Amino acid sequence: MSNFNVIAMSARVLVKVLQGVALETALARYRDIEVHPQISHSCFEAMRHYFSLSERLQAVVNRPLERLDSEVLCVLLAAASQIEHSRTPIHAVVSTAVEAARKVGKSSASGLVNAALRKYSPDEPLHSTQALTELPNWFIESIEHHYSAQKTSLVEALNSRAPLTLRVNSSRISVRKYCDLLEDAEIAFRSSKVSNAFTLEQPRPMTTIPGYSKGYFAVQDLSSQLAVPLLNPRCGDRVLDACAAPGIKTAQIHDLFQDCEVDSVDVKNECSTWNIAPDSPFHWGVEIRKGDLGTTSWWNGLPYQRILLDVPCSGTGTIRRHPDIKVTRTPDQISKLAALQLRFLKTTWKTLESNGRLVYCTCSILPEENDEVIRGFVEQCPDARVESVELAYGFPTSCGRQILPTVDGGDGFYFSCLRKFEA
Repeated sequence: MSNFNVIAMSARVLVKVLQGVALETALARYRDIEVHPQISHSCFEAMRHYFSLSERLQAVVNRPLERLDSEVLCVLLAAASQIEHSRTPIHAVVSTAVEAARKVGKSSASGLVNAALRKYSPDEPLHSTQALTELPNWFIESIEHHYSAQKTSLVEALNSRAPLTLRVNSSRISVRKYCDLLEDAEIAFRSSKVSNAFTLEQPRPMTTIPGYSKGYFAVQDLSSQLAVPLLNPRCGDRVLDACAAPGIKTAQIHDLFQDCEVDSVDVKNECSTWNIAPDSPFHWGVEIRKGDLGTTSWWNGLPYQRILLDVPCSGTGTIRRHPDIKVTRTPDQISKLAALQLRFLKTTWKTLESNGRLVYCTCSILPEENDEVIRGFVEQCPDARVESVELAYGFPTSCGRQILPTVDGGDGFYFSCLRKFEA
């Protein structure tokens, strides 16, 4: 382990993240080395506490942080996250950070790194709203505007550690038998209002959970599990899972509605996220067809009776799982995403047969991606009608249902159900 400089490796990851690469993607290069857990922890903590770390670093760096080379800034962020959120002695962090500056090609900054970190104090009082909430100003303003009554609990949830929730694959094992497996393994869990969803009291590696190799469960957030049942297809219906990658909801459709014909389409057809085994598409019998949902070039002309449209979004409801979102997302990106969401909605609507149902969902808590997209779509499409969304969680909105993240519950999610009528 002495041959690895975790701060240097973390800094390289963080440079990529600040350039717009998703944190999980940037971490992938180190997935197979022995210090991957330490690198992952350092980077997640640096992103989770980016604003407070930045404010405290600014207090000990004699120039604006934005004027630092990105490699130097990221060495400081990785080191500060270790000082505040690991048990590594401060003198060891400083020494490793100075060496890290050299390893990332910034030897000239080693003196700055050394001086700044020796003065760095986790007890330095925080002053800005961003540092106190660990959220960007534009997002806090949105929360205050739309969810003022829930602001305190929402900020707490967005900065908490996400729970680990399982969806039992009831086509492979009964819920009762799977609960017995967990109990036999002395793994504490709690049930939910969803019959086959269970949250572990203590998160643990997937491979150590009973039934992993047999496909008895999928790791899937509680809120995410609520979308597929809203389809409620009839036997023999053709179902489209649009924007399907990495395939977690396609697998759920196969599990719940085994007598339906399912197509899965996405611009990317690979499956490579942390909560799905690399061979899972084959393991579950899931095949994702590559296609641009902005056009109908992938469609064979046969209409669907049910469509699940889980559109690309800001991911603001999942910030606790993907803390880089709060650092890299901008209001301009939200506007572009909303335009893309409306485009996907208009295109997939063409493939839905008359009297068919489309379930639109996002993992966003921003109305610009949710009600406003649906409202704009319905105004432009006279054959679209909004139906009520009945769920055990969340609250109704004008065009659907919104779930806000909670500390021990699901992520933030939005759902809208649309029915197609003769215009």
